[in-house]
Amino acid sequence: MKSRVLVIKMNLLPWYNELDDTLEVERLTFPTAVRERILAFGEYRIVTIGRNQTRLRKIRKEE
Repeated sequence: MKSRVLVIKMNLLPWYNELDDTLEVERLTFPTAVRERILAFGEYRIVTIGRNQTRLRKIRKEE
């Protein structure tokens, strides 16, 4: 069973866009390894974002 929560132990606040509550993963300065993990994880919403870690919850698509 795949995890529904992705925990990234890194400060992603510099790439957080509070206007639309998203991470700007396509910016050149965004860490490449983290970008790849997030894109592989799929569609998500931010649960928490802070100095030491970020938690993302997978959005399940209705079938």
